[in-house]
Amino acid sequence: MHTSRLYRLPALLLIVALVAVGCDSFDSGTSPIAASSGDAAATVSFDTDNISLTEESGIVTIPVTITNPPNDTVAVEVLYADGPSQTTPADFGLENSRNVGSGYVAGRVVFPDTATTGNTQAITLNIADDEPNEDQEDGVFVFQNVTNATVGATNRLTVAIGAIEIFFKDFSSEALGALSVVDVTNGNGWGLTSFSGNFYAEANAFGGAEASDSWLLLPAFNFNAFEGETLTFRNAKNFDDGGVERGLQVKVSTNYDGSGNPQDFTWIDVSDQVQSYSEGGYEYVPSGEIDLSGSQFQGDSVYVAFRYISSGTGPGSSELWQVDDIRLVGR
Repeated sequence: MHTSRLYRLPALLLIVALVAVGCDSFDSGTSPIAASSGDAAATVSFDTDNISLTEESGIVTIPVTITNPPNDTVAVEVLYADGPSQTTPADFGLENSRNVGSGYVAGRVVFPDTATTGNTQAITLNIADDEPNEDQEDGVFVFQNVTNATVGATNRLTVAIGAIEIFFKDFSSEALGALSVVDVTNGNGWGLTSFSGNFYAEANAFGGAEASDSWLLLPAFNFNAFEGETLTFRNAKNFDDGGVERGLQVKVSTNYDGSGNPQDFTWIDVSDQVQSYSEGGYEYVPSGEIDLSGSQFQGDSVYVAFRYISSGTGPGSSELWQVDDIRLVGR
């Protein structure tokens, strides 16, 4: 029997104060020290892989979450990294922070030896409103100098300043909300599920009346009103379906009517743009950025859908997929 167990990063929890950076040197060759709680390694991860802000945001926080903590203190520095970023340290209030050659230390968080899975610490940033009507700027944050833990899957955070958040759903409201579900077959389809108080969308064909073909649909958006449309989400999987390449697909339509059978309309498959799909074990991974800014996606009523399919309803013919933190941004 399929039993749903999930070890995942929770939504934003209680934010704690920034712990002052006390290290005077940076060793670029520092290797994280593996630690374990039982048989599982301790990991630290960003709460999400991207944040969208306006320049008027002012003080914002970057949460860091721990999973399977050891009976020891865990510390990690968050680094504003140089590279393809269009931002500068001053945009994040870091112009006077310590420069370590590869970037600027945004802050350091420490988890005590009493921490439990899901505990969150955070650093604080001061977003600078230095120039009106700027183009979107992207800053990249990474981890360094991790002690008594390893880095989890969500190890890179992009902070977009000036982006417009067109849509966001983390299911913290315990409802599908503006999302809708269309089941093409009588198999098990998308629904709201939870584990340990964490909610997400899940589809699992196991035990259904027939093989599944279920569509989880975002509401329609007028892409003509935006530029640079980008989709991100987090996904987790368990079990394998030998009859399909992958049970989760991502599609976009400019002619769907909002209620009919999706198979009767034209959909552009953007599944190959997803940079990371979960390999199983209910492990959540970030999708990476899916570019929906091309002319083929433009229209005044654009739908984004997560399609779930299975080849059957039993072991080896059905996968379980979960989706969370769905975000669509533009500028």
